[in-house]
Amino acid sequence: MNAPHEGTAALPADTPASAPFLGGGPGARALADRLGLLAEAGRLDNIADLLSLASDLVDLLDQSMVEKLALLSEQATSAAWIAANTLRDAHARTLREERPPSLTGLIGLLRDEDTRRGMAVALRALQTLGRQMKAQRQDYADAS
Repeated sequence: MNAPHEGTAALPADTPASAPFLGGGPGARALADRLGLLAEAGRLDNIADLLSLASDLVDLLDQSMVEKLALLSEQATSAAWIAANTLRDAHARTLREERPPSLTGLIGLLRDEDTRRGMAVALRALQTLGRQMKAQRQDYADAS
């Protein structure tokens, strides 16, 4: 029953049991040896966990999730593009000036409607940041 079939040679005693399944060649033996080492070290469990995670991600990524991620990506790209263009424009304008603006020149910029609008955005962003920091400070105080 366990005798080799006709036309096949018996495998050496040190050949892993999985080698016949893999074809029995030297590459199959090397693969079986490596898989054996991974199994002994518990690494195959990590690979199985990684495959399970990938499977879960595939299950989670339904059409609405993909659309939400696409919108988020588009918004982040847009914000980065606007910020980069704004800084590039401000940098170019500043480089064109012969001398840095004086203090009264800076105050004079406040007469410009676009400057005031930009300052309002910056101040509101700082206000929101401060509000979030206040909430975090309260969370840290509650945790202590």
